[in-house]
Amino acid sequence: MPNPVVVRKLKYGGAVRYEWEGDLVDARGGDWLVVLHDAERHRKLPPDADETPGFGIHCIGLTGPLTVLHWFDPLGRFVDAKCDAALPGRLSGRTIDFVDLDLDVIVLPGGHHYVRDRDVFEARATELGYPPGVRRAAWCGILRALRMVRLGRFPFDGTAEAILGRELAARGPL
Repeated sequence: MPNPVVVRKLKYGGAVRYEWEGDLVDARGGDWLVVLHDAERHRKLPPDADETPGFGIHCIGLTGPLTVLHWFDPLGRFVDAKCDAALPGRLSGRTIDFVDLDLDVIVLPGGHHYVRDRDVFEARATELGYPPGVRRAAWCGILRALRMVRLGRFPFDGTAEAILGRELAARGPL
């Protein structure tokens, strides 16, 4: 049964980077909310020019400085994961907001991963006046993502694949 929500990715200072419809499919002990995004059913504003068909499993941290988006192709094959260093998400009604802090860990098939956008982070941190605690949170989020990837911890423990598998199986044969 659909459980509609809207995920809003904000920049530090409050500007909305995107709003993306989805279905809340899991809540993990008050620490994470897990949202399914189906490119065919869920609207994303503003639409990305390079948006590809498929499915996202969005794991939004509520207590730690990290949000992770796993992307799968239309047949359910893993494409990549983007780990955003972010201030903890907030749920208000059916809207989940998180503040992106510009640093990312990108995870590719096979577990290969790398840190991206260090220069963007430094420029925006200076431009927008990130306080020391926010800068520290961003790097803590990146370190947490690297640890989760390397140790195979949630959300890199097969949970995203299992959630997507259940969602696709519930739809019946292809």
